[in-house]
Amino acid sequence: MNARTRRSFLPGMLALIFCLLNAAPFRVGQAQKSLDKSFRPDLRRALKSRQKPSGINARGGAYAPRRGAKTAAPFSRARSERAEARRLPPARPAPVSRDASKRTDDAAARTNDAVAAAAPTINVSPGTPLSRVLHTSQLSLASSNGTHEQFADGDGDLVAEQRTTFDSAGGSFDIAVGRAGARYEVFTGIDDRGTSATSDDVSTGLLVVALDLNGNYVRDNSATFDLGRDFGLPSAVSVVTGTSRAGREFVVVSSSGFFNSDDPNDPDNEESPGVVLLVRDPSTGGFDSSRSRELISVGDNKIFNANAMTLLPSGDLVIADFHSNELRVIHDIDGDLVPDTLSPDPFWDFPFSANSDDAPLDIASNSRGVVFTHTTGNDTRMLAVYDTNGDGFADTDEIRVEGLSIDNNLVLHGLTVGRDGTVYVIEDATGERDLPADGGNGGIPRVDAFPDPALNGILRDGSIFALADDEFTQALSGLSFGVETALGAIGHLTLTNSASQQGDAPQGGLATIRGTSLTLGASGATRAEATARGLVVTIEGLSVPVLSFDDSRIHIQVPQELGAGLGAVVVSVRGNVLAADDARIALANPGIFTIPQTGAGEAVALLTSAEHYTRSPFAARINNQPSVIALLGTGWRNSLPVTVKIGGQAATVQYAGTAGGFPGLEQINVAIPGGVSGKASVVVTTANGATSRSDVVITIQ
Repeated sequence: MNARTRRSFLPGMLALIFCLLNAAPFRVGQAQKSLDKSFRPDLRRALKSRQKPSGINARGGAYAPRRGAKTAAPFSRARSERAEARRLPPARPAPVSRDASKRTDDAAARTNDAVAAAAPTINVSPGTPLSRVLHTSQLSLASSNGTHEQFADGDGDLVAEQRTTFDSAGGSFDIAVGRAGARYEVFTGIDDRGTSATSDDVSTGLLVVALDLNGNYVRDNSATFDLGRDFGLPSAVSVVTGTSRAGREFVVVSSSGFFNSDDPNDPDNEESPGVVLLVRDPSTGGFDSSRSRELISVGDNKIFNANAMTLLPSGDLVIADFHSNELRVIHDIDGDLVPDTLSPDPFWDFPFSANSDDAPLDIASNSRGVVFTHTTGNDTRMLAVYDTNGDGFADTDEIRVEGLSIDNNLVLHGLTVGRDGTVYVIEDATGERDLPADGGNGGIPRVDAFPDPALNGILRDGSIFALADDEFTQALSGLSFGVETALGAIGHLTLTNSASQQGDAPQGGLATIRGTSLTLGASGATRAEATARGLVVTIEGLSVPVLSFDDSRIHIQVPQELGAGLGAVVVSVRGNVLAADDARIALANPGIFTIPQTGAGEAVALLTSAEHYTRSPFAARINNQPSVIALLGTGWRNSLPVTVKIGGQAATVQYAGTAGGFPGLEQINVAIPGGVSGKASVVVTTANGATSRSDVVITIQ
């Protein structure tokens, strides 16, 4: 090889080696190397990240959604049968306490007494589990400052009265909290490449792993990972964390895929987004390069945006693609609770309706797989999306909140769900910076809380959980709770007639809740014991009397004022919700208590003739008159008169109503008809046609 050949060969070889070193398969191994230098969120890019929903695909080769055009007619959603049965309209957010008409440039005047009174004044209480601590980022719109804030609600009124600043390192765009308590903070930063010139600056996605080592809710140390260097992510806007079936903690991060369709040459335009999965390496505190990988590669045009993500209980990862009006899904194919394979079909595609856009800006899910999402606008709504047949794709959506004020920004927003099902959402994330003149909302950055007591996606009216310190100079972004490590997921329950142990709970009567691990192992036979052990049962928010209980059964009295219909039943012990579900309360559902306590067999009855008050077997006649017995049960007081058949024959009812002396207990005094003997069935029918079990008997001699 001559000198000229060597001179031409070496540059080519060096170029090839450079390309190989920067190719994706080799970059994965760098994911466990943290950075020495620190970064701050690039607010300029974040504030610019407004996206037209369902716009023209100006990006070359862009992903095309399944529904490519708006429908001509307005789209109408059917109301939920459950919501209709409870007569619940979509929830509404609480009104903002600041008077917009009185805002001035004076910071002191902007914050009125009502807001000051609502501001948390104490630190998060020591020992508060992270599953009760809401994390968010408060970003300065006037400087590079920003904080990560933690809020807690100690008294259960869905208004935070406790607050601790986790760090003042600049904030982030999204945050997730791992099972062991690590805070995963993601944002887009600018790598200055070690020079003072701006011409060589590069936008990059960053992940900060921040640790609180002594449980005081304050950051003690952290490590920063450059996802632009390792995976080519030009931004980082969304993060979720989970734990595999094998117990490994992992983190998923996405870039936004922002693209200005009005200016294809906008220097802030990104390639189609990437989604990367990083598996923690407990031995190094970093990430395991052999398990970390790309789930979606930057620039492969498999999605258009990835502005938010949520991890379902099944291990599937659902991605909000704002531009495409779709929710995309990366399925967990091998069942290890780690997402691995992007489906070509959307998890759910929203109708491009003529009267509104349902472009999903943010997304969250609860422990039962109900997905929540919302779009943008100053009077927009939140939807609940359901996979009703369990096939890994949604089947229906329903409007759950109306009247939200959500800024149009792919980066600055927040949505999460607490362990008890309460949905938290950031309204007006960028405050007054989102100018109405630019199509924005203005408003006060705040976190709203919408209760979902039965964890079925039917939300109640919201409260203002927390406010940004100043709507003119600060923004809120990202919401996350920690993982509950001491308790399992909230369990299911059933509610039924205590006497018959069948059918719906009777209004004003006695009912039994059944489930598993209902009381953390506690048991008792009185209301006082329930109070002493911190056991509380509510139906539609109303605390009900607990009469006796153990870990699998709780006997209660249903208050008359609850009325009939569906109600959310919630069981909690010392403030920890253990089980919850919807249950129906019936106007009437007659049930007779039985000696075997199974709802069937020999009835609990007493002979009342001649004041004998003896148990079965009963003489057919006393003093040459038909014997009168008292049946004890529940469920007929609201539908009188009742009829009774004994042994198939009509019996004369002398009294039907409450038993007195024991709330919820009811009594029927009835004469034994002539000609009936042996074991005879007893059936009660109320005025509205409800009947008791046919396998309840009395014994007649």
